[in-house]
Amino acid sequence: MILVTVGTERFPFNRLMKWIDSLIQQNLVQPDQEEIIIQYGSCTITPQGTNNFSVLPSEEFNNIVTQARLIITHCGEGTIDLLSKITKPFILVPRSSKYQEHVDNHQIELAEALAQQGVSIANSPQDLVEFLANPKLVEINYSPTEYYERASWLLEEQFEDEIVLEELTKELIGDCISDWALKLRFSLWHRKRISPRVLPTDLIIE
Repeated sequence: MILVTVGTERFPFNRLMKWIDSLIQQNLVQPDQEEIIIQYGSCTITPQGTNNFSVLPSEEFNNIVTQARLIITHCGEGTIDLLSKITKPFILVPRSSKYQEHVDNHQIELAEALAQQGVSIANSPQDLVEFLANPKLVEINYSPTEYYERASWLLEEQFEDEIVLEELTKELIGDCISDWALKLRFSLWHRKRISPRVLPTDLIIE
């Protein structure tokens, strides 16, 4: 079984849907011989002959991931975190703001970083063809969550003095919000990670 998943972004990823449909039309993938499950999110088109779901419950999605022979997915951080915990050949297709697939190109930047770890990246249908012909099993050394946790720890060590943290935050954001909000905004600027000791005791972030 081949799983194609694009997450739950509000932006359609129709470009990937067209690529998959093109592969089917060329008989490079054959839904009548191998099941193809598409989790298409907000896409407005889907390939013909595939089993299509907008969203799937977490347990069912995880079961499909376990059963899949190959995974084709967008370069979403949550998906990559999941892939880092399993042993499956997969290829990442980064969304691009150029095609209104996201608000920016952070997926392209993340894909470029992961490519240096040997992760398969598809920037064209031909890249998918090559992957399907020779699926590559690669282990992700650092998932996005692990990376951000490490970056947060380094920032915490660097800005351990709360006065330094506050002054830097005001410089970046401005002084129009309260002390705890400043610190919170600074943490969110760094991917929603911050040390508990710089937050007020009655504020909990999950």
